[in-house]
Amino acid sequence: MTNPLRILIVEDAFLIGMDLKMSLEQMGYKVLGPVPSPARAMTLLKSDSCDGAILDISLGRETSEPVADYLSEHGVPFFFLTGYGSSSISDPNLKEKPLYHKPMNRESLAEAVRLHIDHNQAA
Repeated sequence: MTNPLRILIVEDAFLIGMDLKMSLEQMGYKVLGPVPSPARAMTLLKSDSCDGAILDISLGRETSEPVADYLSEHGVPFFFLTGYGSSSISDPNLKEKPLYHKPMNRESLAEAVRLHIDHNQAA
């Protein structure tokens, strides 16, 4: 039996983060987080690995771009899940990353994870 994929959630809205966590756990994934800030995400990533991540772009006065950069540098697949458009991403290297809009229903979430995280694990 294989270990479940470990997915990091970076989301500053508590209820959205918990809903994502519950949905992903029900799909059989192990969830790290949700964490509300880039600093907390980086602390978690330095002590625990993940197979993929779901990142909200806007985290209060900060963005998840430092986390996205770290994940990119380490070859960890991720996608953005946000209430904003790609124009809220300042790093040109991240503008091409997959971006989905909130709210996201469970079926769309499952498809996005399969497409951008599960698929990358098999590649």
